Amino acid sequence: MLSATILLLLCTVTPTDLSPLEKAVRSGDSKIVEQVVRAMAKGASAADMEAVIEHALLSDKPAIENAALRGLDKLTPGPGLTWLCTQAKQHSRKQVRDLLIRYLAQRKDVDSFKAVLQGLYDQEDSVALGAIQALLKKEHNGSIPHLIRALQFQEDRDRDLSLVAEKLRNTLSSLTGADLFAASEWDALWKSNRKALEKKEKLDPTKIVIKGTGVKVEPPNFFGQELVSQKIVFVLDTSISMEEKDPKPEKGVEEKGDGKGEGTSVGGSSRKKDGGKFGELPDSRMRLRRVQKELKRMVRELPKDFQFCLISFDEDVEQMSDFLIKAKPDQKRRAFKFIDRFDPQGFTSTDRALDAAFKIKGVRTIVLLSDGMPYRATDPIDGAALLDHIDTINRFEHIPIHTIGFRATAGSASSFLQELSRRSGGKYTEIP
Repeated sequence: MLSATILLLLCTVTPTDLSPLEKAVRSGDSKIVEQVVRAMAKGASAADMEAVIEHALLSDKPAIENAALRGLDKLTPGPGLTWLCTQAKQHSRKQVRDLLIRYLAQRKDVDSFKAVLQGLYDQEDSVALGAIQALLKKEHNGSIPHLIRALQFQEDRDRDLSLVAEKLRNTLSSLTGADLFAASEWDALWKSNRKALEKKEKLDPTKIVIKGTGVKVEPPNFFGQELVSQKIVFVLDTSISMEEKDPKPEKGVEEKGDGKGEGTSVGGSSRKKDGGKFGELPDSRMRLRRVQKELKRMVRELPKDFQFCLISFDEDVEQMSDFLIKAKPDQKRRAFKFIDRFDPQGFTSTDRALDAAFKIKGVRTIVLLSDGMPYRATDPIDGAALLDHIDTINRFEHIPIHTIGFRATAGSASSFLQELSRRSGGKYTEIP
């Protein structure tokens, strides 16, 4: 039961014709919302849980959403739970399906687990990605055959290089220790190693012999970062620091990033073009020129079924398009013209550029390349606040943000980029 103090507060700050839950949500106090929902969860009906969905999960306030989910932790099997399982599969709003899958994944009952598994086939990639993420956190090897079937579902629709397919493979790899591609290969692995995998034993990759029927499709890459999504927005720093020239890496160091998300910080800044033992550096070592060259190569090699958009930013933001475009020859030529206009100047409005990227309808992956911290002389950018902002706007999209930085500017800049990738499920690549 609610305490008398909470009831008094709810009655004094909101109209009396509202339900306790509506009053709690209007108060904006997440602790009160959690307590109200917890009280409703005892013997909850379908109507009770629909009220939680309508007033709390659709509040568009992360603190209220999370408080409501915490309040459901003692919900027992019955009409209320059945309703939530149903809505996790068929509610019209994807954010509700996403939140309910996140909640149900924490439960141990069979019906909840089934509802989460059904999310792997959701019509919205973002919800399917949320279900995959929830299963990975659950670390339940009983999900392995279901993940394999979901991968086959993607392959049957010619989506071998979709982000969903890649995340399914990554999750299977995390659960098994294997590194395979086609669903048929994963299925053979499961059937021949089921007993060991059910005991959560990781397999030795060197001892896995699979006669797979699938052929791995090599995805395009950008500075070594594999592009495993067919709907990508590239966000490219063209601020004044991008006119700096970096010396060639020492012999034996790869020119491109390794794409493994483990950049090495070496500190310091780039040497001036006429300074140090390197002497005069050629224009080809200018950061922006290197980016233009690599970007053109990547665009040229994009498969025709890929969709992409380019965004450049300094103090201002310029977009090649307001929407994703198909990688057809005429659009690639359009991209080359956009790339040729890059001119290093101004500050580094990373916040505005990322906001623009998230507004591109249908984007499933963002690739951010930058050589510095977000910065403006006027209207300063708080890096920590920007990370939190991205968490908020990305909470129902699950868009991985792959970041690419320069070794010469490692330090606070690379720390920001690495944290942005880590939070979003992306990878960080460092360019020598």
